[in-house]
Amino acid sequence: MEQGWSVVFQILLLGVMLGLGIVIKLNVKFLQKHLIPTSMIAGFIGLGVNIIGEYVFDYVIFDRNFLSQVIYHLMGIGFISMALKERKKKQSKSIFNTGFAIINTYAWQAIVGFGLSLILVNTFFPDLFPLSGMLLPLSFAQGPGQANNIGMTWEQYGFTDGGNVGLTLATLGFLWAFFGGIPLINYLTKKRTHEKNKFDARKTEVTSIDSESQVEHTINVPKSIYVDDFTVQVALIGVIYAVTYGLLLLLDYLVSPLGSFGKTLTDLFWGFNFLFGTLLAILSKKILNKLKDKKVISVNYADNYLLQKISSGSFDLMITAGIAAISISVLYDYLVPVLIISTVGGLFTMVYTVFIAKRIYDDEIIENIACLYGMWTGTITTGIALLREVDPTAKTSAADNAVLGSGFAAAFAVPIMLILNVPVQGYLQNKPWLYALTFILLLAYSAIMIACIAFINKKYKKNKD
Repeated sequence: MEQGWSVVFQILLLGVMLGLGIVIKLNVKFLQKHLIPTSMIAGFIGLGVNIIGEYVFDYVIFDRNFLSQVIYHLMGIGFISMALKERKKKQSKSIFNTGFAIINTYAWQAIVGFGLSLILVNTFFPDLFPLSGMLLPLSFAQGPGQANNIGMTWEQYGFTDGGNVGLTLATLGFLWAFFGGIPLINYLTKKRTHEKNKFDARKTEVTSIDSESQVEHTINVPKSIYVDDFTVQVALIGVIYAVTYGLLLLLDYLVSPLGSFGKTLTDLFWGFNFLFGTLLAILSKKILNKLKDKKVISVNYADNYLLQKISSGSFDLMITAGIAAISISVLYDYLVPVLIISTVGGLFTMVYTVFIAKRIYDDEIIENIACLYGMWTGTITTGIALLREVDPTAKTSAADNAVLGSGFAAAFAVPIMLILNVPVQGYLQNKPWLYALTFILLLAYSAIMIACIAFINKKYKKNKD
């Protein structure tokens, strides 16, 4: 194709799949009654189209390599958009505890996943890439974007089709979010007998981080500059993403002299592009607010409503592309290990979420369980969708805990990135003792997070008394 239509065609296909998903969702009552996102339906339609094209007509309709790149960048754009939003300052025990719990979840999902993959390698699947289980927290707790990013990075170390394995695990995570999450919250709600009437059985899909009634326009750029409000948001995101790219280049330059350790570390940095973008967006927001306070600038440039639309649209496209990019041949090759890791991971996350929520929240426990479980098996979007099952009018603070807690957790995620590099070195250098060190480091970091939660609880209890 000419004039770049080969690239545009892939984007248009995603739009067509989403359009078909919307039509199906509007006309199939079963789908209307259940919290299955339209983007997920669209993704499976795309997957089906690709299977038919590949195995019936010997033509691959979706370019999986291109979709992988789309997923990678949509992850960064979506999180930058979320981080730029203006929120009311809210310092509370729940937000801090949620942040520490998020990091603790990464650690424990990594322990479970990595442990399972090592067991499988040493029993029934000796040819399995030993680090494959480390994709569990990346695919479940961080979604298809991050699972695809790191999986592709590990392909150069011998993980055949690692990106597709990550996408498959992430898709199974979405299935756990809805087909495991809905029965879970229904069961927990029925146990809360004194609040039975609070449960609203209406099944409404929510694809944005906040309900529409909560998201307001916050921009006040003068019309005299002749720039559309949406263009201003694109400019903000573009500048921050460009700085993110520059920062990653700088980090690459600084750690590259460290040899193989530096190489794998820079690969992780590039894989966590969304994390650096999020931190830079938070910093940029603080700088803009400070400049406004100092009267250096007189207007708000970030618009909550438009940023919400950009982040929600990015995640919808990312989910659609993530499922459509799955390779059936890869799924066949890894079917049993992937099912084992995802099943154990899904059950563990369910029990863990209930356990941790009862210990970090004083109230609104079921609402927080719904939100966190959806977030720890899918994305923050699925977490909010599950939350609406028990909190349809957004009366609780569970959504704020998840969103603000995620921002708080970003500052503590760097050590997890460094720990991920340890088993990679163990594999490349054939030093299994580094696998044992990985478990020790993950357990130690989990202990630190738990200690932080205990400290916060003690501090707030003392202040309350």
